[in-house]
Amino acid sequence: MPVIVSYYTADTPYEALARKLQKSAERLGLDTVIEPRPRRSSWVENCAVKANFIKDVWQRSERPICWIDADAELLRLPHELAAIQSDFGVVKRGGWNFYGGQIFFGKSVAAGQLIDRWAAYCTDYPLVWDQVSLGYAWWDLSLAGGVRATWLDENIFSKASRQSVKTWLRRRLTRAAFFHAQESRRSRTPGESREFGSDDIPRWWQNAAKAEQPFPLSEAQKVELGLTEEHSLPKLSVA
Repeated sequence: MPVIVSYYTADTPYEALARKLQKSAERLGLDTVIEPRPRRSSWVENCAVKANFIKDVWQRSERPICWIDADAELLRLPHELAAIQSDFGVVKRGGWNFYGGQIFFGKSVAAGQLIDRWAAYCTDYPLVWDQVSLGYAWWDLSLAGGVRATWLDENIFSKASRQSVKTWLRRRLTRAAFFHAQESRRSRTPGESREFGSDDIPRWWQNAAKAEQPFPLSEAQKVELGLTEEHSLPKLSVA
């Protein structure tokens, strides 16, 4: 099984949630690396730290890793991950929308290259959602012919509802391995600055991702993908 990895921003509600994640993994006999990181100026910039954290842990680990958001917990052993032989595994909702709540990375050269490319996007464009940047990194590596992906079934995870009773029922009845508390609904500030999210991705990119047929991008298309100066400021320090 992969090592379960996550980070949390200290002195926020995520700290207590990360402890809950760690306990849920340890109950199942899984190894973990769950560490604090300094808080940034916005929710989306906090999320942009994820790729560089994963890069650091992946380089330290001799085994595959599985990122899990700090506000999630494990309800059962994620046996689906044990069989993955590809470079990474992720849920691709609707055939194009990469879901960043849980991501598997193998120990291969291509996995390292994918993480490097993803971390570079998140460093250069911290206001582009990290799961969007992950899709861009996959696009680049796929275009170069160098990454093998496993598309995880969407039923591997479940999410909390805005209503506590529905959340209780979902958690009790689900057969999912991962359950996400959706803390961002409470912790983030609505309309935070110049974010570029999944809803902003143009249809032509969605269609090509569904067909797994990436192509070289023009400068105008990169602008449509939010890869602009507007989303590159302020830049993150990744010391």
